[in-house]
Amino acid sequence: MRYLFFTLPFALMLTGCATSDLTVEGGVGQTAAVTAEAVEPKTAVMNASTGAKMDIPNIEQRFAMWQSDFTTRAVAKGYAPQLLADTVGRARFNAKAVEKNNSQPEFTRPVWAYINSAANPDRIRTGQAEMAQHKAELDDIERIYGVPRQILTAIWGLESAYGNIMGTHDIIDSYSTFAFEGRRVKFGETQLYAALDLVQSGAVRIDQLTGSWAGAMGMTQFIPTTFRDYAVDFDRNGNTDLWGSEADALASAANYLTRSGWKVGQPVMSEVVLPNGFDYSTTETVRKPVSEWIALGVRPANGLTYSPAASALEAKLLAPAGHRGPKFLTFRNFDAIKKYNNSTSYVMGIASLGDALIGETAIRNPWPESDQPISFADKERLQRRLTALGYDTGGVDGQVGPATRKAIRAWQSANGVPADGYVEQTLLARILGQ
Repeated sequence: MRYLFFTLPFALMLTGCATSDLTVEGGVGQTAAVTAEAVEPKTAVMNASTGAKMDIPNIEQRFAMWQSDFTTRAVAKGYAPQLLADTVGRARFNAKAVEKNNSQPEFTRPVWAYINSAANPDRIRTGQAEMAQHKAELDDIERIYGVPRQILTAIWGLESAYGNIMGTHDIIDSYSTFAFEGRRVKFGETQLYAALDLVQSGAVRIDQLTGSWAGAMGMTQFIPTTFRDYAVDFDRNGNTDLWGSEADALASAANYLTRSGWKVGQPVMSEVVLPNGFDYSTTETVRKPVSEWIALGVRPANGLTYSPAASALEAKLLAPAGHRGPKFLTFRNFDAIKKYNNSTSYVMGIASLGDALIGETAIRNPWPESDQPISFADKERLQRRLTALGYDTGGVDGQVGPATRKAIRAWQSANGVPADGYVEQTLLARILGQ
């Protein structure tokens, strides 16, 4: 009997390690606009509290007042006045950042399109070359942190195109803008204080604080709190440099994953096939040992058999494109990567690219690529209709999150549809027409 078994250092199980043109904007630990991969509507800069269009001269006057107020509060907290003068005092209001931060994408990319972009041939070839070039550093990082090199290289590739697209925006401008105006004022202020911590402690220079419009920095796109709490000087040159040191950047990502619950020697995900009549209501919501999934008829997609060690691990079942698409068991390391970026598509993109970097096939079964995605407005209509039918979506926000998927599953169960929580245009029309 052939077993699926994992070995160090690659945590191989079925799909190898685990399982945009794509780089993600937002940064580690953020969820805002990081993986939307969408057409963003052109919107006026709006006041977050009133919804009124903001007058730019008035904004600039109010921004100057905010700068003065923030400086007073920061000095009272112990930050040096000169530091405030050289950072927040010189910040400029970034209207485009507010527009992007407040906008909602009309359409979100299907998971298969995201994965195909993440693991495209150019990114695979470049990643393999980078892994070979940095073999010595990756050997040491993998030995110390236990995170496979292909996972770290995949993160590097998706976050910054292997250091080629790190962003040139002044993050002090971005976080000052967010702290002053927008839908994430508290987040912006927290990150601004963390950026000041980095400079005041000598960890970075002011001129290094560049990144994406959303404020993420370096090859692995760390936001300031993540940089402050997880970045490491792996090359031991006295400077934690996520912009210029591959060793520091990759080790910092490994440190973040380890402290986010990475399990050494375990997989990220494993593609499976399910028996006819399977109860899809358990997808995403139930974690149980692989042996119990096997008892329900779940089998590895490649026809092998799970080893005893694999069978003892706990996993959730994931059907990101519903009952007609590929299905997966996801493990604790899936959750660890999701803490890096809270997106299922992102984690699957990392896993798929990681597999490809070591010559493995991540996903065998076809995606339902003929499915038509639903728009932001469609999602709002869906939530309103489900609510009217007595299914609790947790509110109307145009996002298909856990509460909305639970409501969809409940409707599907009541209407003789596999309760996979997945909705596209055909199912949407049926729900709206009820």
